[in-house]
Amino acid sequence: MGAWTWQFVVQRLRAAGRTAEAWALPGVGERAGELSTAIGNEAMRDDVVDRLEREDLREVILVGHSFGSLITQLVADRVAERLAHLVILDGGFARDGQSIFGRIPEHIVAKRRKLVTHVGDVPVLPFAPPGSLIIDDPDLAIWTHRQLTPHPLRCYTDPIALAHPPGNGLPMTYVACTSPRYPVSAGNHERAASMPGVRFRPIAAGHNCILSAPDLVARELLEIP
Repeated sequence: MGAWTWQFVVQRLRAAGRTAEAWALPGVGERAGELSTAIGNEAMRDDVVDRLEREDLREVILVGHSFGSLITQLVADRVAERLAHLVILDGGFARDGQSIFGRIPEHIVAKRRKLVTHVGDVPVLPFAPPGSLIIDDPDLAIWTHRQLTPHPLRCYTDPIALAHPPGNGLPMTYVACTSPRYPVSAGNHERAASMPGVRFRPIAAGHNCILSAPDLVARELLEIP
């Protein structure tokens, strides 16, 4: 996916008077042309950190959806002083030394490994078919599918390097999509609900809620203290 997936939520946040931006990560989405063997989680983290520092942004509410929540956690681990709040939207919790494939259910990992292909010399996971996007509106699912791009495999296989506990001391909100529940998120909702200091906010929407339920997502973001 890319920054384009946030357009409906961003519209609602701006209409409510907030400054809101969606940033594309290198190698995927709007920046798929930058795909190379050098693109992994750290390259994506550094891209966000560089922009925060270049634009001297502070008191930022940093939001990450699904895979994007990993990158936001890596950013918080590096530059928490620039952030005011960290939001994980139906994603997982990063653990030092563990890859994404190391923490999601093994049967899902096995299925995804069988799908690995290449773009040039870069191993990638192909984008999902419309029926697996957990978007009820078939037209929205097809529109979404047309814009998807392959994702660098190393983002899922490289071990994560963290110097601090999840959130690095920042206030955190976890928005859990419960209708239906995404199989990859097994255990994450329960962990978030039990973590001291985390605002746990379930919403009646599917995993790709930023597209299918932007009103619910915008409401949750606007209610962050």
